[in-house]
Amino acid sequence: MSGSIAPAEGMEGLAATISEGYQTLKQVTCLEDVYDIMDFLMDEVKDKYSHIRCKIDCAMCCKGLHPPYITALEWELILYYISEFPQIIKDEIVRRARYYAAEYRDALVLQHRLIQGKIPQEEIRSAYQTLAMALKTASCPFLVMDKCGIYPVRPAKCRAMGNTVAQIGPEVKIHTCAWEVSNFEDYLASQPERALTMPVWNVFEKVIEILNPPDALKAVIPIWLITHVKGNTIAEEVDPNPQVLL
Repeated sequence: MSGSIAPAEGMEGLAATISEGYQTLKQVTCLEDVYDIMDFLMDEVKDKYSHIRCKIDCAMCCKGLHPPYITALEWELILYYISEFPQIIKDEIVRRARYYAAEYRDALVLQHRLIQGKIPQEEIRSAYQTLAMALKTASCPFLVMDKCGIYPVRPAKCRAMGNTVAQIGPEVKIHTCAWEVSNFEDYLASQPERALTMPVWNVFEKVIEILNPPDALKAVIPIWLITHVKGNTIAEEVDPNPQVLL
């Protein structure tokens, strides 16, 4: 589907390409179409912003607080992908799920309540500070030797990291890891005006939510994995709204 979007030439061309991408998103019928458009736009962004370090080997967005919250549809694609893995790798994934649940149980509970909107507004800042400390040694269960073990089906948030901006309340911020924020600040300081031509993450997020079943769970990858480990095996079918018991 991305073949219908014209490649960008210069920043004005990039803005036009992003606008085309938004229009093409209106025609999508499946998650794979969204990923196709995202990958095309992210490559265009990286081409125009040569200082973005996310295009070289880096796993910072897979560690600490960064492993993303994802939808049922995204997890279904991951589940289908790992169902083709050899049994020895599936066994290792189950082991990692159990380790994560045991090691970070309290943080997972707090993080899940935060994502579900169950933390009072006045306590959110404190919750993030607690999580930053509790999860500082954590990494995505699918991270293997600082490489993504599910890269072809990685979630939308992973694809967007470092290449988009995000609307957070009244503010627009760079959608990237803490390490890269200062890098972008240095870049903006060297420009005549503080302006970025990038896709907005919220647009993709909204489209993916529309494609998902109504009232489906949104949770971090470890919770999706933990809730789909049954005995010593990984469930073959997705439960779009599993009961989270940690």
